[in-house]
Amino acid sequence: MTGYTPDEKLRLQQLRELRRRWLKDQELSPREPVLPPQRMWPMERFWNNFLQDPAPWRRLVYKTYRHGFLVFTHVLVPAWIIHYYLKYHVATKPYTLVERKPRLFPGDIILETGEVIPPMKKFPDQHH
Repeated sequence: MTGYTPDEKLRLQQLRELRRRWLKDQELSPREPVLPPQRMWPMERFWNNFLQDPAPWRRLVYKTYRHGFLVFTHVLVPAWIIHYYLKYHVATKPYTLVERKPRLFPGDIILETGEVIPPMKKFPDQHH
């Protein structure tokens, strides 16, 4: 027996038709892809409307804003963070926020002035 049986021929024909339909379905129409509308931040919307008119001064204003923003976010803010860290967490000067000031008790001597801390007053009418 040579060749395909009628059932096999029908099955192969159906598979070919399914493959053709699948390939045809993969082609995009001119209306595709359908994307959702873009949501913009208020500043982005402002600059898009501002730059609709291609006047050179508008582009200059936008470039100045963009460069100023980059300087602020990439230079000034990191410099402030580094300064804060160095000032309050690394500095080794005595009596800064890094080291704790020693506790003073009555009778202790203040090193800078040589004063003696007087004893605490007693208040008979209070619970202390």
